[in-house]
Amino acid sequence: MKLRLFSAYLTEKYGKALQRIGISLPLSCPHREKDSGRGCIFCADDGNRSRHIKNTYDIRKQISDGISYARRRYGAEAPYIAYFQSFTNTNAKLETLKKLYEEALSLADFKMLVIATRPDCLPDDVLTYLAELNKRYELWIELGVQSANDKTLEFINRGHDFKSVENAVLKLDKLGIKTAAHIILGLPGETIDDCVRTAEKIAALPFKAVKVHNLMVLRNTPLAKLYADGKFTPWNEYEYADALLAFVKKMSEDMIYMRLTAEADEEEIIAPSWWMKKGQFLEHFHKLLEKGDDPLSHAVKTEDGSYTFYHPEYRQHFHTVAGAAAESYKKFVEPSGMKERLAQGENLSILDIGFGLGYNALAAISTAEEIKSGNLELVSLEKDLKTLDMASALPGELHKSLIDELRKKQSFESSYSKLELLVGDARSQIKSLTQNFDYIFLDAFSPESNPELWTYDFIRILKRHLKKDGMILTYSAAFPVRGAMLRCGLNVRETEAFGRRKGGTVAINGTDKSCGKELPEKEIAIIKKSTAGLPYRDPALNSTREKILKRRESTVAELRARGIPKWFKG
Repeated sequence: MKLRLFSAYLTEKYGKALQRIGISLPLSCPHREKDSGRGCIFCADDGNRSRHIKNTYDIRKQISDGISYARRRYGAEAPYIAYFQSFTNTNAKLETLKKLYEEALSLADFKMLVIATRPDCLPDDVLTYLAELNKRYELWIELGVQSANDKTLEFINRGHDFKSVENAVLKLDKLGIKTAAHIILGLPGETIDDCVRTAEKIAALPFKAVKVHNLMVLRNTPLAKLYADGKFTPWNEYEYADALLAFVKKMSEDMIYMRLTAEADEEEIIAPSWWMKKGQFLEHFHKLLEKGDDPLSHAVKTEDGSYTFYHPEYRQHFHTVAGAAAESYKKFVEPSGMKERLAQGENLSILDIGFGLGYNALAAISTAEEIKSGNLELVSLEKDLKTLDMASALPGELHKSLIDELRKKQSFESSYSKLELLVGDARSQIKSLTQNFDYIFLDAFSPESNPELWTYDFIRILKRHLKKDGMILTYSAAFPVRGAMLRCGLNVRETEAFGRRKGGTVAINGTDKSCGKELPEKEIAIIKKSTAGLPYRDPALNSTREKILKRRESTVAELRARGIPKWFKG
């Protein structure tokens, strides 16, 4: 599937992609005027004006500055597109609109005119004038739709329903005026199914283009308060990409796409915090379009050339994008000292919690096969066998061999290692284990997303399965995790940082000081003398994520009421 982009449309028609010159008129929106200036819950105070015209309504200066910016940034020369973007650009009497438009259009060589407006701001006299403009310029009306769900439109304070959209686009089409639908995906309360229904309704109307944005939380908006109050979570790039894919699949092949992502000044954005830049996101999205159900279309190539995946339930990558394979060596294999012990002919055992894509097990097995001395026995715990299907798409001969064997019989054996895979909740599986281990690799998703495997109660049981001087190794440096380890009587030390600001953690069942470095005194004080280091609790090892988080939140509140600080500052 290939999208017809607006830039390609312009190149076909004009021989090049004309550059937009943003023009902000001294107009507002009708529902702002009626509702004490509130407007839509997502809209910034300035109506999302172009960056280079933030501080002026002088149309001549705006156009002059806009052309200078377009030349400097893009090397763009005339002709240009006159783009009336901010607020509602038909929200005035006809005489006022004519004066503003004619002044702006006389100041540069414009071939196209794009006017952003609302479906409830197109009276008959304005429509007549727009039809006249359409004879002099190629006119596009960018119609604010946002959603076809009337409940959503009411919640976001749009001030109109979807019937207004239908009426407006039909009138514009009858006049021969091209219309683009401005859509926001990920509005509060909406799901991918809602996005699909919006797409179906847009596709049934005579829209010639769509401009699709992800929802962004901007400072000083009603949406910012909803976000701060925890009443909704904006979509990350993977969730948005899936919704966008579902949306475009409902469009006709000749639909033109003016935009696929939102943009705003970084200092104005509260959320979401995407790790992908715009170019990376578009590359990821077009890969989804091209490869469809190919598992690698969802893979993320990390900085060391290996791949990871994004987990939709935990809303995280399986590994750091600094290097999925490298992380396994840097956080688990190297600080453990297993390479040196295998070289001395020792037989070692590993409990691998959170097999995931198999990188940690693979790194350990590869080390044993490289040393060709001693033996390595691994027990891996994994909750979801579907991760093996994802891992099977990843490159690497030994990796493929490991994953294929585990998919067949949940075990693997090579010259110097063997692995058994146990499937199910690690909290249940740990109860059936009888042996003790030299190493425990604790590689669950982050404590905030997957607290079930980071509780004091779970770590206490892990300690029971450690040999003398055995160690738990993990990437996590979270205060509640290190707090749980310290309270379990483990010797907690820090490993080198990789892919994250802080280093990982090694917790030793003994006094060995050869691995890692001591925790700073300040951090130990924070853990022991403030609520930051309060562990998660799950006494029966069967609580839900929500119950564990709520239990800790409640205990933190009680301690704070008794005078225990959130952070110990010394």
